[in-house]
Amino acid sequence: MITKNTVKLVQSLKQQKYRKEHQLFVVEGRKMVQELLASDFETIYIFATASYMNSNTLDDHRMEIVSDVQMEQMSGQNTAPGILAVAKIPHEIEYVDTQRDITLALDGISNPGNMGTIIRTAEWFGIKNITCSSDCVEVWNPKVIQATMGSIFRVKAIETDLESYLTQEKANGTPIYGTLLNGKNLYTTTEKWDHGIIVIGSESHGIRENLLSLITVPITIPRFSGSVTESLNAAVATGIVLSHIRSKV
Repeated sequence: MITKNTVKLVQSLKQQKYRKEHQLFVVEGRKMVQELLASDFETIYIFATASYMNSNTLDDHRMEIVSDVQMEQMSGQNTAPGILAVAKIPHEIEYVDTQRDITLALDGISNPGNMGTIIRTAEWFGIKNITCSSDCVEVWNPKVIQATMGSIFRVKAIETDLESYLTQEKANGTPIYGTLLNGKNLYTTTEKWDHGIIVIGSESHGIRENLLSLITVPITIPRFSGSVTESLNAAVATGIVLSHIRSKV
């Protein structure tokens, strides 16, 4: 039987400081819990209500039945989905071989929906690794988790000092592409797109000044004649760039 302390623990994971303290995060809903259980992530708890179990099946020895009230207390959603799991945040930090494939670097992405969509889009286009600046929204944020639709369990997203990371990669000769308004036309540039890093800037500020000198290949998504829109949503821009470059490899 679930204890009050466990309920309080799960409740606390709605806040980033407690996710960092306990190195745990919450997954909600049937699809997301199934995605978690199919992954290599370590699952600590699985909770479901009796009413949920009456209409769904999940054969896992860790399953605990909780009351509707307890589920509502633990859930971070407006309507508790009836099933919820707690998993460990992976500890390993791996820097990938950027000489073999394209990876993403995210600079100051603050919107959870955008971050989750970028992770989901990255998986669609076969991107396995994302490096995030230290001020990006935390990828274990519940809203980010939900927006990834399970891709968070298959795409590795790490937090680092982005300037130091890109400085080292530039020194190694890695192509560093940056989405800028004054870059090369994405559709006409003759880049090979077989490896390197694509830097995506924030929703409001784009790529920050301290990173601009590290961009070796500035690129832009051309704006069509007559458009007065100043910029694209970060997740939309990511999808357009990845769709184009993957069609060229």
